[in-house]
Amino acid sequence: MPRQIFFMLIIFFLPICAFSENLISNIINISADSTGYIFVVDKTHQKMLMVKSDAPGDLKIVNKYKITTGRRSGDKERRGDLKTPEGIYYIDGRVPNSKLTPKFGPIAFTLDYPNFVDRLQKRNGSNIWIHGRDEAIKDFITEGCISMENDQILGLRKYIDIGQTPVIILDNLSDYSVDQAGYKSAINRWLEFTNGWAQSWDGGDISTYCSYYDLQYVDGNGRNLAKFKEYKSGLEKTYKWKTVIIDRVCVLISDKETHLKFRQRYISPTFYSEGEKLLTLVPSRSQWKIIQETFETSSPRISPTEMIEQFLKNWESAWEKQDIEDYLAFYAPDFVSGGYDLNGWCKYKSDLFQSVKKVSVERSALSVQSTEKQIWHVTFRQVYQADGYRDVGVKTMTIRGIPGDLKISKEEWRENN
Repeated sequence: MPRQIFFMLIIFFLPICAFSENLISNIINISADSTGYIFVVDKTHQKMLMVKSDAPGDLKIVNKYKITTGRRSGDKERRGDLKTPEGIYYIDGRVPNSKLTPKFGPIAFTLDYPNFVDRLQKRNGSNIWIHGRDEAIKDFITEGCISMENDQILGLRKYIDIGQTPVIILDNLSDYSVDQAGYKSAINRWLEFTNGWAQSWDGGDISTYCSYYDLQYVDGNGRNLAKFKEYKSGLEKTYKWKTVIIDRVCVLISDKETHLKFRQRYISPTFYSEGEKLLTLVPSRSQWKIIQETFETSSPRISPTEMIEQFLKNWESAWEKQDIEDYLAFYAPDFVSGGYDLNGWCKYKSDLFQSVKKVSVERSALSVQSTEKQIWHVTFRQVYQADGYRDVGVKTMTIRGIPGDLKISKEEWRENN
């Protein structure tokens, strides 16, 4: 029975660093190897935390800072209302020194306010910064920015990755204070959400898949939810199969929006893509619903032929080096060829590698076909030379999996001089 790889998400629960006696549940590292530094602003208590996760389930408060925010309470709505916005933002630039007057201190970083959710809710304004101060810090004295002492903001520079570092701004961080059981419960809730979204897409249940989206959702091509559902249903009829795999999942949560970030790998009989997906969610009737999604590729989209071509190049290299351990790593545990299983193949190839000094393999006329999930039927013309021996023929392989986890499960050879 061919092995199939479906949606996979591995979760580990590791020790979590306490915030006072409790934990903060608005940063959930489900399966990311680690996160960058994340800043969490508590407007009520006029403080900011620098948080980092070094492993799934792990959360460390690296530092705490005294800050001051807008003179007026509440979420920012319009230009000049003297309120600090609430939500999830990213540090998207540094203010040129030429634009800094003394009241902003020695350095200032810009936030991407108004973000997508702000614009959707008709909020406006601009120039929300994190900056220094030329006077002593007092509570609630800015025009909407986040301000801190000069020596502290200068110390932040090395922790900031422009365009990547998130700043979660909350009215009151205490609302997210939970014990360890509560933190694990939060992880499980988001794990259930993420699993459900990915598995319904992977399994072709488009009605369930689209139920995760807000009624106001519009995709990157301008399709509203009804058109998006129609488009996705059409794709189900186009592809004979597909697989969606997500991992490295991290969730950032505020009162106004949630960001669900992960690596997404998608494979079908026609292409393979890999990159980082960001789902932006908003509250809707006591549930979180997707209002926007973006996908940034980490490598160019490739065809199955390109995928198998690279795999075979690496396989040939191990063969020509006569490295039996590396060579056998390309084969599945249930591999068969003629009368050989994997153990028999190992002995046969080991004896052959020891009997010749130099091996050369040339390949041409590659053909790749797939009718079953992650099963690739591969044929090519092969020219093999070893010392004074030479043979030419057609090799047929069955290869299973996706990039990074491809294995040969069957191999046949037909001489054709």
